[in-house]
Amino acid sequence: MRNLRYELELPGVTQRELFLFHEDPSALPRLSPPEKHVKVIEQPKVMKAGARVIFSVSPFGVPIRWVARMETWEPPVRFVDVQEEGPFASWRHEHVFADGLLVDLVSYAPPLRFLGGGLVDALFVKRDVEALFRFRHRETRTFFASRRVEEGG
Repeated sequence: MRNLRYELELPGVTQRELFLFHEDPSALPRLSPPEKHVKVIEQPKVMKAGARVIFSVSPFGVPIRWVARMETWEPPVRFVDVQEEGPFASWRHEHVFADGLLVDLVSYAPPLRFLGGGLVDALFVKRDVEALFRFRHRETRTFFASRRVEEGG
């Protein structure tokens, strides 16, 4: 398993604001690089532990179905989604929120483990995951910066 930690400081953004932005599955396409072609297929009416979000991602032009289940739901502090079906051998993403701080804790096992998952991870997957979170954090920063401008602050 690979364990990664990403932090984003957002002074002036409250824990609740961060949580509300990230809990909405419709934000997934915005928080994903355009070349991944992320589309939400199905989302629950109410997010809670056990809820499932189904989306597709097309990293190489071929759509892959991804089913994420909310393993833990503790608004506005954190939530954890785990992959039930998708491109990774396993995936767990914990989102932690505090005033002015977003922390993403990711644990995953790369796909194609039978073909030497360590090599696949080192050459492609880890770089791709790191690029994904750089993009996510840049988009999150942009979203809140634009809100501050709209509010006149």
